[in-house]
Amino acid sequence: MRLPILRVFILLALGAWFIPPASAGPPKPATAEQIKEMIAAAGEAKDYNNADIVYVLDEADVYVQDSGLATTESCQVIKILGDAGAKSRAVLRWEFDPDTYRTTVKSVRIHRKDETVEEVDLGSLITQPAPQHMIYWGNFQHLVTVPRLEIGDTLEIRTSKIGFNIAYLADGQGGGGSSKCTPGGELIPPMLGHWYETTLFQGDNPILKKRYTVYMPKDKPVQYEVYNGDLKSSLWFEDDYLVYSFHAEDIPAVKREPRMVALDDCVTKLVMATLESWEAKSRWFYEVNESQFDADDAIRAKVAELTEGLETDEEKIAAVVHWVADNVRYYGTKQGGACEGYTLHDSRITFRDRGGVCKDKAGMAVTMLRVLGLEVYAALTMAGSRVEKIPADQFNHTITVMRNKDGSFRILDPTWVPLTRDLWSSFEPLQGLVYGTPEGQDLTLSPYYEPEYNMRYVTSASEIHPDGTLSARIKLDLHGAACNRLRRTVDGISKPDVRAAFERNLNIASNARLEEFDFIDPYDYSQDAWVNMRVSAKDYVANGNGVHMFKLPLMSHPLNNFFRASFLEPGGAKERKYGMRFWASRLIRYEETLKLPDGWKVVHVPKAKELDSGSASLSFEATPGDSTLTYRFEFALKNGVIPAADYPGYKEAVDAMNEIAGDWIVYTEGEAVTDAAGVATSAQTGAMTVNR
Repeated sequence: MRLPILRVFILLALGAWFIPPASAGPPKPATAEQIKEMIAAAGEAKDYNNADIVYVLDEADVYVQDSGLATTESCQVIKILGDAGAKSRAVLRWEFDPDTYRTTVKSVRIHRKDETVEEVDLGSLITQPAPQHMIYWGNFQHLVTVPRLEIGDTLEIRTSKIGFNIAYLADGQGGGGSSKCTPGGELIPPMLGHWYETTLFQGDNPILKKRYTVYMPKDKPVQYEVYNGDLKSSLWFEDDYLVYSFHAEDIPAVKREPRMVALDDCVTKLVMATLESWEAKSRWFYEVNESQFDADDAIRAKVAELTEGLETDEEKIAAVVHWVADNVRYYGTKQGGACEGYTLHDSRITFRDRGGVCKDKAGMAVTMLRVLGLEVYAALTMAGSRVEKIPADQFNHTITVMRNKDGSFRILDPTWVPLTRDLWSSFEPLQGLVYGTPEGQDLTLSPYYEPEYNMRYVTSASEIHPDGTLSARIKLDLHGAACNRLRRTVDGISKPDVRAAFERNLNIASNARLEEFDFIDPYDYSQDAWVNMRVSAKDYVANGNGVHMFKLPLMSHPLNNFFRASFLEPGGAKERKYGMRFWASRLIRYEETLKLPDGWKVVHVPKAKELDSGSASLSFEATPGDSTLTYRFEFALKNGVIPAADYPGYKEAVDAMNEIAGDWIVYTEGEAVTDAAGVATSAQTGAMTVNR
């Protein structure tokens, strides 16, 4: 069969593109001529959904030493597509921790749109302390001011970084050096002889070409896996190295969605590690921190004070963990000899200072619980995203773990449980965990909590008076996540403002008044949280010509702002590309009985509804009686993270909830029943309003 001449030409051209040249080998950094060609072909904002910048090239060559120390040579070529892009690159910034890694800015060039090239004078580079908040570990930053950029200009930035990466307390905080760190001294990887890294291949800006190449000593095998997508990869043998290379092209910018899961869980990700197993990581974490848990007389005295009169181990454990949670303030300072990022501080210092980050609070709990004779260790976890099977450092949080008498483990978290009854937060379900024990433990997961564990149970005995006034006695019984949300909210309000805050957040009606209220002492851990209120609202009912209309009081979600219950918010797209994070499963249950004036006859109440999906469920039923209306509503969020595939079921339940909340209850009296049918129809369309 004969092919058209043009088609033959295309096939030959493609064949020539994929035939490797005789000098084939590992990918090399782009040459000046190649960069020039890529810039010329990069296009304009309209080619990238009106993005402000595009990464024409993002490449890194990582050279790993036998010790695990690595040098990364990077080149980023960034084309300015809009005014906001020019503004965002007016000053270039590199943050680093001098005890973990150091960055050298090698060159910054501007490829002007008229094809001239301008070298930025690095003599203007400023190195200064980086802004820090709550964690003061001595990070620095390099700053370079860039001459005015115009749309169409391109930055070519070359840097060199030497050191190692610590994911623990990431977000720019860095990690430590050796078992005894010398600020600004020799860089020694925390696990000597090992290297690990996690690299994302997508972000908030479009990328035309991204390459990541690792030169690894031949006697140092690497485990790796690609998650959430695919990459082109290659492995090459060189005289002294095994060369692993990964690349991707034409990568669109991530289109952010409300409450989306962490980028690590949804964009293409490469995880690499020379470490053989999580058990090895577990043993190392135990060994590097075991010396930090010595108790002194002051600590032993405090444990004795806290546990005096308590009979059971459970009571004693709760007393100690809650004391650490509520009395060790969260702030981090760099301490002499400590390796920030993975070495826990000496518990005696934490006890003296009454302050520290999560690792210090966890270490304080370990020390105090060991005084009680319990077998307790520190452990690593990742709050907010997955920990993959490859044993690379993927942690941002330290907790406490206790071995039970039967050999099982119990997890405790004095960082996440201030002002909660829990000793392990229900906001941390199904998190990856590695316990630091002498024998070593594999990666495991924290427990899942059923929605009932995090229940907001609200009951109301209400009355609608003939003049349209609503009066209600409302009781909230709160468990798990709902319990700790209320405690923290109330504790954060100054005492003179508490009543006003409750009244402002009643939600029932714009003129609702708080007649009486009482609530639990936030620091009373002997019982779940509760609130009792007596509420009134004048003109709650719309009255006219014998027709009475109102909405269901509890469906306004009283005090909802106290619970930061974003999972109840209306709206949202029909579909999502990425999962949705709400941290904890939840259950809301409302039961209300409304007493109505004698002679009122029901015309319209919302229909009963039952919905159930993998992500959420809803049930509602209203039962009119003689001068009463009783209804029961329940909404369950089944998981703290809703996969994108399960989102439609969640949205259907939320939309149904808001439809019920917005529906009008219609009653009549006397002969007005006939006319009320049309009123009920208009009520469902929202044609009438009341004082809400």
